[in-house]
Amino acid sequence: MGGKTGGEKGNAERETVSVTVTLPAALVDQMKEFCRNCRVPRDIVVERALIEYFREGDMSH
Repeated sequence: MGGKTGGEKGNAERETVSVTVTLPAALVDQMKEFCRNCRVPRDIVVERALIEYFREGDMSH
């Protein structure tokens, strides 16, 4: 069969989407401190956290 099944990962280019998220002030402060200490941009931290949260096969959410 030539088609992809639901479990296969493709190499298709993904669409970039902007999302605004409101976080509790304490969490924002933690994130700012983490980013400052690790010298990593906030958008990368959020992106990687979401990727981990929604990784394939983890249906705990």
